[in-house]
Amino acid sequence: MLFLQRDQVRSFHFTRCFFDEKAKTAHLCYAFNNGAMTFKETICFHQAPDFDTPERRHAFEQCLRFLHLAAGVSYYKAFVPERIKVDSTELTKEEAAFFNLFYTAGLGEFSYRNNVSLNISFPFADHVVREKTDLRLKKRAVVPVGGGKDSIVSVETLKSVGLAPVLFSVGLPRPIKETIEISGLSSILVTRHISPDLTTLNNQAVRYGALNGHVPVTGIIAFILMAAAVLYDFSDAVLSNERSANAGNTEKDGRIINHQWSKSLEFEKAFQQLTAPVIKDFRYFSLLRPLSELAIAKLFSRTRKYDMIFTSCNKAFKLDEKKRLDRWCADCDKCRFVFLALAPFMEKEKLIRIFGRNLLDDLSQQRGYEELLGLSAFKPFECVGEIEESVLAFLMLADNPAWQGDAVIKALADRLRQRWGKKRESLFEKIFTLSDNHLIPEEYADVIGIFEKQTGYGMGKRS
Repeated sequence: MLFLQRDQVRSFHFTRCFFDEKAKTAHLCYAFNNGAMTFKETICFHQAPDFDTPERRHAFEQCLRFLHLAAGVSYYKAFVPERIKVDSTELTKEEAAFFNLFYTAGLGEFSYRNNVSLNISFPFADHVVREKTDLRLKKRAVVPVGGGKDSIVSVETLKSVGLAPVLFSVGLPRPIKETIEISGLSSILVTRHISPDLTTLNNQAVRYGALNGHVPVTGIIAFILMAAAVLYDFSDAVLSNERSANAGNTEKDGRIINHQWSKSLEFEKAFQQLTAPVIKDFRYFSLLRPLSELAIAKLFSRTRKYDMIFTSCNKAFKLDEKKRLDRWCADCDKCRFVFLALAPFMEKEKLIRIFGRNLLDDLSQQRGYEELLGLSAFKPFECVGEIEESVLAFLMLADNPAWQGDAVIKALADRLRQRWGKKRESLFEKIFTLSDNHLIPEEYADVIGIFEKQTGYGMGKRS
Protein backbone atom coordinates (compact mmCIF):
# COMPACT_ATOMS: atom_id res chain seq x y z
CA MET A 1 0.00 0.00 0.00
CA LEU A 2 1.04 3.59 -0.68
CA PHE A 3 0.90 5.44 2.65
CA LEU A 4 0.11 9.14 2.89
CA GLN A 5 1.98 11.70 4.92
CA ARG A 6 0.02 13.10 7.82
CA ASP A 7 -0.03 16.63 6.39
CA GLN A 8 -1.67 15.23 3.23
CA VAL A 9 -4.61 13.67 5.09
CA ARG A 10 -7.86 15.63 5.04
CA SER A 11 -10.63 13.14 5.78
CA PHE A 12 -11.44 9.77 7.33
CA HIS A 13 -14.12 7.59 5.72
CA PHE A 14 -16.29 4.70 6.88
CA THR A 15 -16.61 3.19 3.43
CA ARG A 16 -18.56 -0.06 3.81
CA CYS A 17 -19.23 -3.07 6.03
CA PHE A 18 -20.71 -6.46 5.25
CA PHE A 19 -21.11 -9.92 6.76
CA ASP A 20 -20.00 -13.13 5.05
CA GLU A 21 -22.69 -15.50 6.32
CA LYS A 22 -20.87 -18.63 5.21
CA ALA A 23 -17.59 -17.71 6.91
CA LYS A 24 -19.39 -15.98 9.82
CA THR A 25 -17.07 -13.02 9.34
CA ALA A 26 -17.74 -9.29 9.46
CA HIS A 27 -15.71 -7.07 7.13
CA LEU A 28 -15.17 -3.46 8.18
CA CYS A 29 -13.68 -1.08 5.62
CA TYR A 30 -12.15 2.36 6.14
CA ALA A 31 -10.20 4.93 4.14
CA PHE A 32 -8.40 8.25 4.28
CA ASN A 33 -8.83 10.94 1.62
CA ASN A 34 -11.77 9.28 -0.12
CA GLY A 35 -9.96 6.00 -0.81
CA ALA A 36 -6.38 7.14 -1.31
CA MET A 37 -5.38 4.87 1.58
CA THR A 38 -7.64 1.99 2.63
CA PHE A 39 -7.89 -0.54 5.48
CA LYS A 40 -10.04 -3.61 6.11
CA GLU A 41 -10.59 -5.31 9.44
CA THR A 42 -12.30 -8.69 9.89
CA ILE A 43 -14.10 -10.11 12.91
CA CYS A 44 -14.91 -13.82 12.89
CA PHE A 45 -17.75 -15.20 15.04
CA HIS A 46 -16.68 -18.83 15.38
CA GLN A 47 -19.36 -21.52 15.09
CA ALA A 48 -22.16 -18.98 15.01
CA PRO A 49 -25.47 -20.49 13.87
CA ASP A 50 -27.16 -19.39 10.67
CA PHE A 51 -29.79 -16.67 10.81
CA ASP A 52 -33.05 -18.43 11.68
CA THR A 53 -35.40 -15.53 10.99
CA PRO A 54 -35.46 -12.32 8.93
CA GLU A 55 -35.77 -10.43 12.24
CA ARG A 56 -32.45 -11.81 13.45
CA ARG A 57 -30.67 -10.93 10.22
CA HIS A 58 -32.10 -7.41 10.32
CA ALA A 59 -31.07 -6.97 13.98
CA PHE A 60 -27.55 -8.12 13.19
CA GLU A 61 -27.31 -5.57 10.39
CA GLN A 62 -28.04 -2.82 12.90
CA CYS A 63 -25.37 -4.19 15.26
CA LEU A 64 -22.86 -4.39 12.41
CA ARG A 65 -23.56 -0.77 11.57
CA PHE A 66 -22.62 0.29 15.11
CA LEU A 67 -19.62 -2.04 15.24
CA HIS A 68 -18.26 -0.53 12.02
CA LEU A 69 -18.40 2.95 13.56
CA ALA A 70 -16.83 1.88 16.87
CA ALA A 71 -13.95 -0.18 15.46
CA GLY A 72 -12.97 2.69 13.17
CA VAL A 73 -11.33 4.44 16.11
CA SER A 74 -8.27 2.18 15.69
CA TYR A 75 -7.74 3.59 12.18
CA TYR A 76 -8.91 7.17 12.65
CA LYS A 77 -6.25 7.74 15.32
CA ALA A 78 -3.42 7.28 12.80
CA PHE A 79 -3.93 10.81 11.44
CA VAL A 80 -6.92 12.27 13.38
CA PRO A 81 -8.21 14.47 10.53
CA GLU A 82 -10.99 16.90 11.47
CA ARG A 83 -13.30 15.74 8.69
CA ILE A 84 -15.18 12.47 9.28
CA LYS A 85 -17.37 11.06 6.50
CA VAL A 86 -19.70 8.11 6.98
CA ASP A 87 -20.23 6.80 3.46
CA SER A 88 -21.85 3.52 4.53
CA THR A 89 -24.89 4.90 6.39
CA GLU A 90 -26.55 7.99 7.83
CA LEU A 91 -26.58 8.71 11.55
CA THR A 92 -29.24 10.19 13.76
CA LYS A 93 -28.33 13.18 15.90
CA GLU A 94 -28.26 10.92 18.99
CA GLU A 95 -25.98 8.38 17.31
CA ALA A 96 -23.57 11.08 16.19
CA ALA A 97 -23.49 12.47 19.72
CA PHE A 98 -22.61 9.04 21.12
CA PHE A 99 -19.73 8.50 18.71
CA ASN A 100 -18.45 12.04 19.28
CA LEU A 101 -18.20 11.09 22.96
CA PHE A 102 -16.80 7.63 22.21
CA TYR A 103 -13.94 8.98 20.10
CA THR A 104 -13.21 12.03 22.26
CA ALA A 105 -13.25 10.29 25.65
CA GLY A 106 -11.96 6.97 24.35
CA LEU A 107 -8.95 8.68 22.77
CA GLY A 108 -8.33 10.88 25.81
CA GLU A 109 -5.09 9.21 26.85
CA PHE A 110 -4.01 9.04 23.20
CA SER A 111 -4.53 12.79 22.82
CA TYR A 112 -2.60 13.49 26.04
CA ARG A 113 0.40 11.35 25.13
CA ASN A 114 0.55 12.63 21.54
CA ASN A 115 -0.21 16.24 22.55
CA VAL A 116 -3.00 16.62 20.01
CA SER A 117 -6.40 18.23 20.40
CA LEU A 118 -9.37 16.24 19.15
CA ASN A 119 -12.15 17.90 17.18
CA ILE A 120 -14.53 15.00 16.64
CA SER A 121 -17.72 15.71 14.71
CA PHE A 122 -19.69 12.82 13.26
CA PRO A 123 -22.16 13.88 10.56
CA PHE A 124 -25.88 13.30 11.06
CA ALA A 125 -29.10 13.94 9.19
CA ASP A 126 -32.21 15.33 10.89
CA HIS A 127 -34.53 13.15 8.79
CA VAL A 128 -32.93 9.88 9.94
CA VAL A 129 -34.87 7.91 12.56
CA ARG A 130 -33.13 5.44 14.85
CA GLU A 131 -34.14 2.00 13.59
CA LYS A 132 -35.60 -0.52 16.03
CA THR A 133 -35.97 -4.28 15.73
CA ASP A 134 -38.53 -6.78 17.02
CA LEU A 135 -36.01 -9.50 17.86
CA ARG A 136 -36.40 -11.17 21.27
CA LEU A 137 -33.31 -12.69 22.86
CA LYS A 138 -33.00 -15.81 25.00
CA LYS A 139 -32.57 -15.05 28.71
CA ARG A 140 -29.03 -16.16 29.50
CA ALA A 141 -25.83 -14.56 30.72
CA VAL A 142 -22.52 -14.34 28.91
CA VAL A 143 -19.36 -13.27 30.78
CA PRO A 144 -16.39 -11.90 28.79
CA VAL A 145 -13.19 -13.33 30.27
CA GLY A 146 -9.78 -11.74 29.94
CA GLY A 147 -7.67 -14.15 31.98
CA GLY A 148 -7.47 -11.79 34.97
CA LYS A 149 -8.86 -11.81 38.49
CA ASP A 150 -11.92 -9.64 37.87
CA SER A 151 -13.75 -11.81 35.35
CA ILE A 152 -12.87 -14.89 37.41
CA VAL A 153 -14.63 -13.32 40.40
CA SER A 154 -17.72 -12.67 38.25
CA VAL A 155 -17.75 -16.24 36.94
CA GLU A 156 -17.33 -17.90 40.32
CA THR A 157 -19.87 -15.59 41.98
CA LEU A 158 -22.50 -16.38 39.35
CA LYS A 159 -21.79 -20.08 39.74
CA SER A 160 -22.23 -19.78 43.50
CA VAL A 161 -25.84 -18.62 43.04
CA GLY A 162 -26.64 -21.49 40.71
CA LEU A 163 -26.06 -19.84 37.35
CA ALA A 164 -23.98 -21.33 34.54
CA PRO A 165 -22.92 -18.38 32.38
CA VAL A 166 -21.42 -18.88 28.95
CA LEU A 167 -17.89 -17.47 28.75
CA PHE A 168 -16.88 -15.16 25.93
CA SER A 169 -13.52 -14.07 24.58
CA VAL A 170 -12.05 -12.06 21.74
CA GLY A 171 -9.05 -14.19 20.94
CA LEU A 172 -7.74 -17.09 22.98
CA PRO A 173 -4.39 -16.31 24.67
CA ARG A 174 -3.21 -18.92 27.16
CA PRO A 175 -4.61 -17.25 30.33
CA ILE A 176 -8.07 -17.02 28.77
CA LYS A 177 -7.97 -20.56 27.41
CA GLU A 178 -6.95 -22.01 30.78
CA THR A 179 -9.50 -19.91 32.68
CA ILE A 180 -12.25 -21.34 30.48
CA GLU A 181 -10.96 -24.87 30.97
CA ILE A 182 -10.80 -24.58 34.77
CA SER A 183 -14.26 -22.98 34.96
CA GLY A 184 -15.87 -26.03 33.34
CA LEU A 185 -18.28 -23.77 31.42
CA SER A 186 -19.10 -23.52 27.72
CA SER A 187 -17.68 -20.64 25.72
CA ILE A 188 -18.01 -18.44 22.65
CA LEU A 189 -14.95 -17.40 20.65
CA VAL A 190 -14.62 -14.34 18.43
CA THR A 191 -11.38 -13.33 16.72
CA ARG A 192 -10.59 -9.81 15.61
CA HIS A 193 -8.00 -9.24 12.89
CA ILE A 194 -6.71 -5.67 12.65
CA SER A 195 -5.74 -4.65 9.14
CA PRO A 196 -2.11 -5.70 8.55
CA ASP A 197 -1.64 -2.39 6.72
CA LEU A 198 -2.34 -0.54 9.98
CA THR A 199 0.35 -2.60 11.68
CA THR A 200 2.77 -1.70 8.89
CA LEU A 201 1.85 1.98 9.18
CA ASN A 202 2.36 1.91 12.95
CA ASN A 203 5.77 0.31 12.48
CA GLN A 204 6.74 3.16 10.13
CA ALA A 205 4.97 5.88 12.08
CA VAL A 206 7.91 8.28 12.18
CA ARG A 207 8.33 8.15 8.42
CA TYR A 208 4.71 9.08 7.71
CA GLY A 209 3.92 11.16 10.77
CA ALA A 210 1.32 8.64 11.89
CA LEU A 211 0.14 8.58 15.49
CA ASN A 212 -0.41 5.59 17.73
CA GLY A 213 -1.63 4.96 21.24
CA HIS A 214 -4.40 3.76 23.49
CA VAL A 215 -7.88 3.16 22.04
CA PRO A 216 -11.13 2.24 23.89
CA VAL A 217 -10.78 -1.51 23.30
CA THR A 218 -13.41 -2.46 25.89
CA GLY A 219 -15.85 -0.18 24.08
CA ILE A 220 -15.18 -1.94 20.78
CA ILE A 221 -15.74 -5.28 22.51
CA ALA A 222 -19.08 -3.96 23.79
CA PHE A 223 -20.27 -3.63 20.20
CA ILE A 224 -18.85 -7.06 19.33
CA LEU A 225 -20.87 -8.43 22.26
CA MET A 226 -24.02 -6.77 20.99
CA ALA A 227 -23.56 -8.41 17.59
CA ALA A 228 -22.74 -11.72 19.26
CA ALA A 229 -25.92 -11.50 21.36
CA VAL A 230 -27.94 -11.54 18.16
CA LEU A 231 -25.92 -14.31 16.50
CA TYR A 232 -25.65 -16.67 19.48
CA ASP A 233 -28.94 -15.63 21.10
CA PHE A 234 -28.25 -14.32 24.61
CA SER A 235 -29.63 -11.35 26.50
CA ASP A 236 -27.08 -10.37 29.17
CA ALA A 237 -23.49 -9.31 28.63
CA VAL A 238 -22.10 -9.41 32.17
CA LEU A 239 -18.93 -7.35 32.43
CA SER A 240 -16.42 -7.27 35.30
CA ASN A 241 -15.54 -3.58 35.53
CA GLU A 242 -15.11 -2.23 39.06
CA ARG A 243 -16.06 1.22 40.34
CA SER A 244 -12.38 2.24 40.33
CA ALA A 245 -12.62 2.38 36.52
CA ASN A 246 -14.70 5.55 36.91
CA ALA A 247 -11.73 7.51 38.28
CA GLY A 248 -9.64 9.55 35.86
CA ASN A 249 -5.88 10.01 35.65
CA THR A 250 -5.35 13.66 34.75
CA GLU A 251 -6.91 16.52 32.74
CA LYS A 252 -6.48 17.93 29.23
CA ASP A 253 -8.44 20.56 27.31
CA GLY A 254 -10.89 20.86 30.19
CA ARG A 255 -11.79 17.16 30.23
CA ILE A 256 -10.81 14.41 32.63
CA ILE A 257 -8.54 11.88 30.94
CA ASN A 258 -9.40 8.34 32.01
CA HIS A 259 -7.37 5.40 30.70
CA GLN A 260 -10.30 3.15 31.60
CA TRP A 261 -13.08 5.33 30.16
CA SER A 262 -14.66 2.53 28.12
CA LYS A 263 -14.81 0.49 31.35
CA SER A 264 -16.49 3.32 33.23
CA LEU A 265 -20.10 3.75 34.25
CA GLU A 266 -20.27 6.82 32.00
CA PHE A 267 -19.59 4.62 28.98
CA GLU A 268 -21.92 1.91 30.24
CA LYS A 269 -24.82 4.37 30.54
CA ALA A 270 -24.14 5.98 27.17
CA PHE A 271 -23.87 2.57 25.49
CA GLN A 272 -27.14 1.43 27.05
CA GLN A 273 -28.90 4.60 25.95
CA LEU A 274 -27.67 4.07 22.39
CA THR A 275 -28.44 0.37 22.08
CA ALA A 276 -31.55 -0.24 24.23
CA PRO A 277 -33.99 1.22 21.66
CA VAL A 278 -32.46 -0.97 18.92
CA ILE A 279 -32.55 -4.38 20.65
CA LYS A 280 -34.67 -4.05 23.78
CA ASP A 281 -33.70 -7.40 25.34
CA PHE A 282 -29.93 -6.80 25.23
CA ARG A 283 -28.46 -5.75 28.58
CA TYR A 284 -24.85 -4.69 29.05
CA PHE A 285 -23.73 -4.08 32.63
CA SER A 286 -20.87 -4.69 35.04
CA LEU A 287 -21.48 -7.13 37.86
CA LEU A 288 -18.53 -5.77 39.85
CA ARG A 289 -19.43 -2.08 39.59
CA PRO A 290 -20.34 -1.83 43.32
CA LEU A 291 -16.87 -3.05 44.31
CA SER A 292 -13.45 -1.48 44.61
CA GLU A 293 -10.40 -3.21 43.14
CA LEU A 294 -9.27 -4.09 46.65
CA ALA A 295 -12.59 -5.75 47.45
CA ILE A 296 -12.34 -7.77 44.22
CA ALA A 297 -8.79 -8.81 45.14
CA LYS A 298 -10.09 -10.04 48.49
CA LEU A 299 -12.80 -12.12 46.78
CA PHE A 300 -10.34 -13.49 44.21
CA SER A 301 -7.92 -14.62 46.93
CA ARG A 302 -10.58 -17.14 48.01
CA THR A 303 -10.98 -18.82 44.60
CA ARG A 304 -7.53 -20.52 44.73
CA LYS A 305 -7.91 -22.86 41.74
CA TYR A 306 -6.97 -20.11 39.25
CA ASP A 307 -3.88 -18.92 41.15
CA MET A 308 -1.22 -20.29 38.84
CA ILE A 309 -2.90 -19.54 35.51
CA PHE A 310 -4.45 -16.06 35.81
CA THR A 311 -2.63 -12.92 34.70
CA SER A 312 -3.44 -9.26 34.13
CA CYS A 313 -0.07 -8.30 32.65
CA ASN A 314 -0.54 -6.70 29.22
CA LYS A 315 2.60 -8.41 27.93
CA ALA A 316 0.77 -11.74 28.09
CA PHE A 317 -1.79 -10.44 25.56
CA LYS A 318 0.33 -8.76 22.88
CA LEU A 319 -1.16 -8.93 19.39
CA ASP A 320 2.06 -10.51 18.15
CA GLU A 321 1.88 -13.98 19.70
CA LYS A 322 5.65 -14.41 19.40
CA LYS A 323 6.16 -11.47 21.78
CA ARG A 324 3.73 -12.66 24.47
CA LEU A 325 4.99 -13.49 27.92
CA ASP A 326 3.63 -16.59 29.60
CA ARG A 327 2.27 -14.86 32.69
CA TRP A 328 3.68 -11.84 34.57
CA CYS A 329 6.54 -9.51 33.59
CA ALA A 330 6.76 -8.37 37.27
CA ASP A 331 7.97 -4.92 36.16
CA CYS A 332 4.98 -2.85 35.00
CA ASP A 333 2.24 -0.79 36.63
CA LYS A 334 -0.32 -3.57 36.23
CA CYS A 335 1.92 -6.18 37.85
CA ARG A 336 2.86 -3.81 40.67
CA PHE A 337 -0.76 -2.99 41.46
CA VAL A 338 -2.12 -6.53 41.33
CA PHE A 339 0.73 -7.76 43.53
CA LEU A 340 0.01 -4.98 46.05
CA ALA A 341 -3.77 -5.53 45.97
CA LEU A 342 -3.49 -9.27 46.61
CA ALA A 343 -0.73 -9.11 49.22
CA PRO A 344 -3.01 -8.29 52.23
CA PHE A 345 -5.26 -11.28 51.45
CA MET A 346 -3.01 -14.02 50.09
CA GLU A 347 -0.21 -16.09 51.63
CA LYS A 348 3.08 -14.33 50.93
CA GLU A 349 4.88 -17.43 49.65
CA LYS A 350 2.06 -18.22 47.24
CA LEU A 351 1.93 -14.67 45.88
CA ILE A 352 5.68 -14.61 45.27
CA ARG A 353 5.42 -17.96 43.53
CA ILE A 354 2.65 -16.63 41.26
CA PHE A 355 4.67 -13.58 40.18
CA GLY A 356 8.07 -15.23 40.27
CA ARG A 357 9.53 -12.55 42.58
CA ASN A 358 8.69 -10.23 45.47
CA LEU A 359 7.98 -6.85 43.90
CA LEU A 360 7.83 -5.17 47.30
CA ASP A 361 11.36 -6.24 48.20
CA ASP A 362 12.92 -4.72 45.08
CA LEU A 363 13.93 -1.05 45.24
CA SER A 364 13.87 -0.80 41.43
CA GLN A 365 10.07 -0.94 41.81
CA GLN A 366 9.95 1.99 44.26
CA ARG A 367 9.28 4.73 41.70
CA GLY A 368 6.38 2.78 40.22
CA TYR A 369 4.86 2.31 43.64
CA GLU A 370 5.26 6.01 44.40
CA GLU A 371 3.01 6.75 41.41
CA LEU A 372 0.42 4.15 42.46
CA LEU A 373 0.41 5.66 45.97
CA GLY A 374 0.08 9.26 44.79
CA LEU A 375 3.50 10.22 46.11
CA SER A 376 4.63 11.39 42.66
CA ALA A 377 3.02 12.33 39.33
CA PHE A 378 -0.53 11.00 38.86
CA LYS A 379 -2.11 7.56 38.76
CA PRO A 380 -0.48 5.59 35.91
CA PHE A 381 -2.28 5.25 32.58
CA GLU A 382 -3.20 1.65 33.26
CA CYS A 383 -6.07 -0.49 34.54
CA VAL A 384 -5.18 -0.08 38.20
CA GLY A 385 -7.13 0.86 41.31
CA GLU A 386 -7.52 4.29 42.81
CA ILE A 387 -4.69 5.85 44.80
CA GLU A 388 -6.62 5.37 48.05
CA GLU A 389 -6.85 1.63 47.42
CA SER A 390 -3.11 1.34 46.91
CA VAL A 391 -2.55 3.40 50.06
CA LEU A 392 -4.80 1.20 52.19
CA ALA A 393 -3.21 -2.02 50.92
CA PHE A 394 0.26 -0.58 51.58
CA LEU A 395 -0.64 0.52 55.11
CA MET A 396 -2.04 -2.94 55.86
CA LEU A 397 1.27 -4.48 54.77
CA ALA A 398 3.33 -1.92 56.70
CA ASP A 399 1.68 -3.22 59.89
CA ASN A 400 2.07 -6.87 58.93
CA PRO A 401 5.25 -8.54 60.31
CA ALA A 402 5.40 -10.79 57.23
CA TRP A 403 5.77 -7.77 54.92
CA GLN A 404 6.98 -4.76 56.90
CA GLY A 405 10.67 -5.62 56.49
CA ASP A 406 10.56 -5.62 52.67
CA ALA A 407 12.60 -2.92 50.96
CA VAL A 408 9.81 -0.89 49.30
CA ILE A 409 7.62 -1.10 52.39
CA LYS A 410 10.44 0.24 54.57
CA ALA A 411 11.28 2.98 52.08
CA LEU A 412 7.75 4.40 51.79
CA ALA A 413 5.88 3.45 54.96
CA ASP A 414 6.71 6.55 57.01
CA ARG A 415 5.73 8.93 54.20
CA LEU A 416 2.39 7.19 53.83
CA ARG A 417 1.70 7.09 57.56
CA GLN A 418 2.34 10.82 57.82
CA ARG A 419 -0.12 11.57 55.03
CA TRP A 420 -2.75 8.86 55.55
CA GLY A 421 -2.24 7.25 58.95
CA LYS A 422 -5.14 9.05 60.64
CA LYS A 423 -7.48 8.25 57.73
CA ARG A 424 -6.97 4.50 57.70
CA GLU A 425 -10.31 3.56 59.25
CA SER A 426 -12.23 5.88 56.94
CA LEU A 427 -10.36 4.38 53.97
CA PHE A 428 -11.38 0.90 55.10
CA GLU A 429 -15.04 1.85 55.26
CA LYS A 430 -15.00 3.69 51.94
CA ILE A 431 -13.15 0.98 50.03
CA PHE A 432 -15.09 -1.99 51.39
CA THR A 433 -18.55 -0.40 51.24
CA LEU A 434 -20.68 -1.30 48.23
CA SER A 435 -21.77 1.44 45.85
CA ASP A 436 -25.36 1.76 44.62
CA ASN A 437 -24.17 3.52 41.48
CA HIS A 438 -24.50 0.69 38.96
CA LEU A 439 -26.79 -0.77 36.27
CA ILE A 440 -27.11 -4.32 37.66
CA PRO A 441 -30.62 -5.72 37.01
CA GLU A 442 -32.75 -6.79 39.96
CA GLU A 443 -32.49 -10.46 38.96
CA TYR A 444 -28.88 -10.39 40.16
CA ALA A 445 -29.74 -9.24 43.69
CA ASP A 446 -28.42 -12.53 45.15
CA VAL A 447 -24.98 -11.63 43.81
CA ILE A 448 -25.05 -8.29 45.60
CA GLY A 449 -25.91 -10.15 48.78
CA ILE A 450 -22.84 -12.34 48.39
CA PHE A 451 -20.65 -9.27 47.90
CA GLU A 452 -22.07 -7.75 51.08
CA LYS A 453 -21.29 -10.86 53.10
CA GLN A 454 -17.82 -11.53 51.74
CA THR A 455 -16.18 -8.10 51.37
CA GLY A 456 -16.17 -7.69 55.16
CA TYR A 457 -15.75 -4.15 56.44
CA GLY A 458 -18.74 -1.89 55.85
CA MET A 459 -21.00 -4.91 55.34
CA GLY A 460 -24.54 -3.87 54.67
CA LYS A 461 -23.66 -0.20 54.19
CA ARG A 462 -24.00 1.55 50.88
CA SER A 463 -22.29 4.59 49.43
